[in-house]
Amino acid sequence: MIRVFAISDLHVDYQQNLDWVRNLSDQDYKNDVLLIAGDISDSVTKLSQTLELLCQKFKIVSFVPGNHDLWVRGKETGDSLEKFYLLNNICSTRGVKTGPFYFSDGANKIKIQPLFSWYLKPEEGTESLYLEKPGEDPTLGMWVDNYTIKWPAWNGFNNAADFFLKMNEWKIEEPDTATISFSHFLPRQDLIFGKKKPAELIKEGFKDPAPKFNFSRVAGTTGLEKQLRTIGVSAHIYGHQHRNRFREIDDILYISHGLGYPKERAWAGLKDEEYLPKLIWDSENGFVSGMEY
Repeated sequence: MIRVFAISDLHVDYQQNLDWVRNLSDQDYKNDVLLIAGDISDSVTKLSQTLELLCQKFKIVSFVPGNHDLWVRGKETGDSLEKFYLLNNICSTRGVKTGPFYFSDGANKIKIQPLFSWYLKPEEGTESLYLEKPGEDPTLGMWVDNYTIKWPAWNGFNNAADFFLKMNEWKIEEPDTATISFSHFLPRQDLIFGKKKPAELIKEGFKDPAPKFNFSRVAGTTGLEKQLRTIGVSAHIYGHQHRNRFREIDDILYISHGLGYPKERAWAGLKDEEYLPKLIWDSENGFVSGMEY
């Protein structure tokens, strides 16, 4: 049986997270596909080592970079775009797929469509996922990307989001081919929020840990949504916000399943040994189903 799993936001700079990767079974996933929706590490060395580990555990590994992966904090690269190309070369060397590919179990033909992406800030265009938040800091002073992402001049492109969307290689598939796409950043504003309304959360005692930070400023872009719907995908995987989601919206299944930070798992009462990559599809049952969250 062939299966497709997804994970994002591995953040192996935390030793506990790197141990989680190492402790994944060496036998259970030998015939399976793993989609990594960004944010392994800002260290090129750790990112490369992690991909090597996962390639030993899974038959096929596919990856798209997240914002942490493109941080420039040392002398490994001159800017974030140069680092993007470096990471793609590392993936090619490791056999990690960064472009579209197919696999078949004999009865089903599945296409995997990695989608490069970036977020669009509200001042950069109308396809931003921005939603006003009372009391927010519009300068994003606490956002580390402001200090560690270094772009060159975007000659011929409006911004990073525009550049990466236009890099994606895709075509519209035959009706009998199921397509699973994945990106690091969010394609829709409504995916930012859980099923519970803010009033319900406040009633339950929820307190915003960062009242001045507005995640929607850096969440993603609706340009991704337009692209994946043009492609005609059945399911889309994403990461970035460290909030797991499982939603079906207008015939597309949206799934976010991240490892996140150790403290986040501790808050949620999750045990590392019981937390595993998310099953998306298998050749026996097709796409996963379940209650939306």
